[in-house]
Amino acid sequence: MSIVWSRIRRLFLAGALLAAVVGVLESGTVSYLPVASKHNPPAGTAQCTLTGSTVGGALTLTGGGYAPNTNYAAEFQWPNGGAGTLPANSDGSGAISMSTFAWWPGTYQVSIFTTGRHTQLMASCSTTVS
Repeated sequence: MSIVWSRIRRLFLAGALLAAVVGVLESGTVSYLPVASKHNPPAGTAQCTLTGSTVGGALTLTGGGYAPNTNYAAEFQWPNGGAGTLPANSDGSGAISMSTFAWWPGTYQVSIFTTGRHTQLMASCSTTVS
Protein backbone atom coordinates (compact mmCIF):
# COMPACT_ATOMS: atom_id res chain seq x y z
CA MET A 1 0.00 0.00 0.00
CA SER A 2 2.85 2.39 0.73
CA ILE A 3 4.06 2.23 -2.91
CA VAL A 4 0.60 3.27 -4.10
CA TRP A 5 0.51 6.23 -1.71
CA SER A 6 4.03 7.22 -2.71
CA ARG A 7 3.03 7.31 -6.39
CA ILE A 8 -0.15 9.24 -5.64
CA ARG A 9 1.85 11.78 -3.63
CA ARG A 10 4.36 12.21 -6.52
CA LEU A 11 1.51 12.63 -8.99
CA PHE A 12 -0.12 15.23 -6.73
CA LEU A 13 3.17 17.15 -6.33
CA ALA A 14 3.81 17.08 -10.09
CA GLY A 15 0.30 18.41 -10.71
CA ALA A 16 0.76 21.17 -8.13
CA LEU A 17 4.09 22.16 -9.69
CA LEU A 18 2.56 22.25 -13.17
CA ALA A 19 -0.34 24.38 -11.91
CA ALA A 20 2.11 26.80 -10.28
CA VAL A 21 4.15 27.17 -13.49
CA VAL A 22 1.01 27.76 -15.57
CA GLY A 23 -0.22 30.29 -13.01
CA VAL A 24 3.02 32.27 -13.22
CA LEU A 25 2.95 32.28 -17.02
CA GLU A 26 -0.69 33.35 -17.18
CA SER A 27 -0.26 36.10 -14.60
CA GLY A 28 2.12 37.95 -16.88
CA THR A 29 5.11 37.66 -14.57
CA VAL A 30 6.99 36.28 -17.55
CA SER A 31 6.40 38.49 -20.56
CA TYR A 32 7.95 39.04 -23.92
CA LEU A 33 8.21 42.62 -25.13
CA PRO A 34 8.86 43.29 -28.81
CA VAL A 35 12.04 45.15 -29.57
CA ALA A 36 11.43 48.25 -31.66
CA SER A 37 13.12 48.20 -35.01
CA LYS A 38 15.48 51.05 -35.75
CA HIS A 39 14.04 51.18 -39.26
CA ASN A 40 10.49 52.03 -38.24
CA PRO A 41 9.30 55.41 -37.07
CA PRO A 42 7.36 55.61 -33.80
CA ALA A 43 3.81 54.32 -34.05
CA GLY A 44 1.33 57.02 -34.94
CA THR A 45 3.59 59.10 -37.21
CA ALA A 46 2.77 57.32 -40.48
CA GLN A 47 -0.40 58.20 -42.36
CA CYS A 48 -2.07 57.16 -45.60
CA THR A 49 -4.70 58.36 -48.06
CA LEU A 50 -6.56 56.11 -50.48
CA THR A 51 -8.24 57.83 -53.44
CA GLY A 52 -10.40 56.54 -56.25
CA SER A 53 -13.75 57.58 -57.66
CA THR A 54 -14.87 55.38 -60.55
CA VAL A 55 -15.11 51.66 -61.20
CA GLY A 56 -12.31 50.71 -63.59
CA GLY A 57 -10.31 53.80 -62.65
CA ALA A 58 -7.15 54.20 -60.65
CA LEU A 59 -7.08 53.47 -56.93
CA THR A 60 -4.11 55.40 -55.53
CA LEU A 61 -2.44 54.99 -52.15
CA THR A 62 -0.22 57.80 -50.86
CA GLY A 63 1.23 58.57 -47.46
CA GLY A 64 4.07 59.96 -45.42
CA GLY A 65 5.89 59.55 -42.13
CA TYR A 66 7.41 56.17 -43.00
CA ALA A 67 11.05 55.16 -42.61
CA PRO A 68 13.00 56.16 -45.74
CA ASN A 69 13.75 53.51 -48.39
CA THR A 70 11.84 50.77 -46.56
CA ASN A 71 9.61 47.94 -47.81
CA TYR A 72 6.01 47.93 -46.57
CA ALA A 73 3.02 45.72 -47.37
CA ALA A 74 -0.33 47.26 -48.35
CA GLU A 75 -3.08 44.80 -47.38
CA PHE A 76 -6.26 45.62 -49.30
CA GLN A 77 -9.81 44.55 -48.46
CA TRP A 78 -11.88 44.67 -51.64
CA PRO A 79 -15.62 45.47 -51.70
CA ASN A 80 -16.37 42.04 -53.20
CA GLY A 81 -15.07 40.36 -50.02
CA GLY A 82 -11.64 39.50 -51.41
CA ALA A 83 -8.27 40.66 -50.19
CA GLY A 84 -4.81 41.17 -51.57
CA THR A 85 -1.38 42.40 -50.57
CA LEU A 86 0.74 44.69 -52.73
CA PRO A 87 4.16 46.26 -52.07
CA ALA A 88 4.16 49.89 -50.91
CA ASN A 89 7.80 50.89 -50.61
CA SER A 90 8.85 54.26 -49.23
CA ASP A 91 11.17 56.64 -51.03
CA GLY A 92 14.12 58.55 -49.58
CA SER A 93 11.83 61.03 -47.82
CA GLY A 94 9.61 58.37 -46.20
CA ALA A 95 6.68 58.82 -48.61
CA ILE A 96 4.76 55.95 -50.19
CA SER A 97 2.85 56.03 -53.46
CA MET A 98 1.36 53.16 -55.46
CA SER A 99 -1.64 52.52 -57.68
CA THR A 100 -3.91 49.66 -58.62
CA PHE A 101 -7.42 49.55 -60.11
CA ALA A 102 -10.88 49.88 -58.56
CA TRP A 103 -12.68 46.94 -60.16
CA TRP A 104 -15.85 46.96 -58.01
CA PRO A 105 -18.13 49.62 -56.53
CA GLY A 106 -17.98 49.90 -52.75
CA THR A 107 -15.54 50.61 -49.94
CA TYR A 108 -11.86 49.78 -50.35
CA GLN A 109 -9.80 49.51 -47.17
CA VAL A 110 -6.02 49.28 -46.90
CA SER A 111 -3.69 48.69 -43.96
CA ILE A 112 0.03 49.38 -44.25
CA PHE A 113 2.26 46.91 -42.39
CA THR A 114 5.99 46.58 -41.91
CA THR A 115 7.42 43.50 -43.58
CA GLY A 116 9.45 40.77 -41.98
CA ARG A 117 9.00 38.43 -39.08
CA HIS A 118 7.20 40.74 -36.64
CA THR A 119 4.89 42.98 -38.63
CA GLN A 120 3.56 46.23 -37.22
CA LEU A 121 0.49 48.14 -38.39
CA MET A 122 1.66 51.58 -39.49
CA ALA A 123 -1.53 53.18 -40.89
CA SER A 124 -4.99 52.41 -42.28
CA CYS A 125 -7.25 54.30 -44.68
CA SER A 126 -10.23 53.73 -46.96
CA THR A 127 -12.26 55.21 -49.80
CA THR A 128 -15.57 54.49 -51.48
CA VAL A 129 -15.85 54.02 -55.24
CA SER A 130 -19.14 54.24 -57.12
